[in-house]
Amino acid sequence: MKHKLISILLALSFCSAWAQQPTDSIVKRNVKIVLGSHAVIYGGTVVGLNRLWFKDCQWVGIHTINDNGDWLQMDKLCHATTSYHTSLFGDESMRLAGLDSKRSALYGGAYSLLFMTSIEIMDGGYENWGFSWGDMAADVSGIALYTTQQLLWDEQRISLKYSFHPTEYAQYNPEELGHNLISQSLKDYNGITLWAAFNVKELFLNSESGFPEWLTVDFGYGAKGMVEPQPTADFDRVRQFYLAPGVDLAKLPVENRYLKAVLRALSFIKLPTPALEYNASDKFVWHWLYF
Repeated sequence: MKHKLISILLALSFCSAWAQQPTDSIVKRNVKIVLGSHAVIYGGTVVGLNRLWFKDCQWVGIHTINDNGDWLQMDKLCHATTSYHTSLFGDESMRLAGLDSKRSALYGGAYSLLFMTSIEIMDGGYENWGFSWGDMAADVSGIALYTTQQLLWDEQRISLKYSFHPTEYAQYNPEELGHNLISQSLKDYNGITLWAAFNVKELFLNSESGFPEWLTVDFGYGAKGMVEPQPTADFDRVRQFYLAPGVDLAKLPVENRYLKAVLRALSFIKLPTPALEYNASDKFVWHWLYF
């Protein structure tokens, strides 16, 4: 489960390489190049993850597990966020290659489904892992959120984002939560917050409004007190809910197409802003700058 963010960070970095506007005469060539590049990324990621995450695990055959109660569902939201941005990656690269918006959106969803399903099947075959229908449902939810909006509006009015801050909990179980800051940013669910960013202008105002189209209202979910998938006696688990303003990097008024492609690729990041938190333990907590 934890390796999904690794794959999406690697994949998203490819978007900026296609920051060009092809003519009709080279669309087919570009599409072939993108398909080949996607095949390399797909194959390389699957092989790399297999060696990295399962090198010490024994293949026991496909079996299922029910992990829906683990990590206060933070892992499920990570799945949805990753599949959402894998869809964006597939769509954006095909669009920049010259494919029309409808076909590129459908391709992005299909690519993400193939990518995520392959990883779920790998999980399903190894000892101490297993195929999780909850993970698969989260994957499909992220893909559906992205693809439906592209087909309806040809834009993302509700986007999923990620933020992270280091926590005290990683030291108690570094194997699960990470040995250093980089691994903790991918593994420590105590420091990860997942956000749904709502674009105010595109959802609630008319196009003539002078309201900035890059400004969003973000709703976040996080949790703390987790050192194992299931509760332990040493820490109290607490769900955390956040409300904050946000910035849609993809909607910033940037003319340079190279910079615009880079900002689009980085749009999964929730920039630090003030935030209001609610949790059952401390009730309301104000953060002047939360990430």
